[in-house]
Amino acid sequence: MLKHKKHGIEGAVAQTLLYLSLAVIIALVLMPIVITFLYSLKLPYEHMMSIWRWPSDPQWGYYGEAFHGIWGNMFNSLIVCVVTTIGVVFFSSATAYVFSRHHFFGKEVLFSLVLALMMVPSVLTMTPSYLTVLKLGLFNTRWALILPGIAGGQVGAIFLFRTFFSQQPASLFESATLDGANDLVLYAKITLPLAVPVLIIQGLGTFSLMYNDFLWPTLVVRNDAIQTLMPRLKYLAESVNMTKPGVAYAMYLLAGVPLAITSLIGLKYFINGDFASGMKL
Repeated sequence: MLKHKKHGIEGAVAQTLLYLSLAVIIALVLMPIVITFLYSLKLPYEHMMSIWRWPSDPQWGYYGEAFHGIWGNMFNSLIVCVVTTIGVVFFSSATAYVFSRHHFFGKEVLFSLVLALMMVPSVLTMTPSYLTVLKLGLFNTRWALILPGIAGGQVGAIFLFRTFFSQQPASLFESATLDGANDLVLYAKITLPLAVPVLIIQGLGTFSLMYNDFLWPTLVVRNDAIQTLMPRLKYLAESVNMTKPGVAYAMYLLAGVPLAITSLIGLKYFINGDFASGMKL
């Protein structure tokens, strides 16, 4: 009995330490967000005071000014991210379907070559991609962001989708084939519906990657009217930082809202275990 009591105490202590560790980690993660939020509501002279001090007169209007300043470029980012995400998910899932459901000469060699591209640093492809954009006359257009984004996002997505598709029950495809279903039907009505969670996870990853991209948009887009948010955010924030620093902090917080939403959506699928649905048990 004493032995069981000892194990119970040890388990309770271990669980308490685990919860304390998680609480510390969460506090460290949230700390920069809380500080930024407090600064976004403060008047300029209050920025010299304690970072934890609640503003004497919260400037909620700063968020309206911040949204007005970044909305145009945020809209450009959303257009580029959504179109690129749809392109990556569609083309990579179609390619992965072929690799997972068809047998042809040199399939594994070709797939190995695709995987080999994962080992090529993106910085090595930047110059060829830039020259290609110039040759195609896409410089200073949204297509200079979308097409390279679709092409560059294929490799990892193909690997993920092929792994997932290969574990879907073969009996479903055999039965559908006997009923006269062609590849388009198999892909659209069996493969994709069973793979909705992994398609969403890949789509959210692509969206976040494109939304956060800073260097490539800086290289290929010089028109501020169609520029995405990340390259413009620095200049937009600096333009108000001297007179209304709170607006600059509000811009930083608002810029992170789309990423926060995508993270919450992705977290929902991981917590519910939907990521593994459609795979063989």
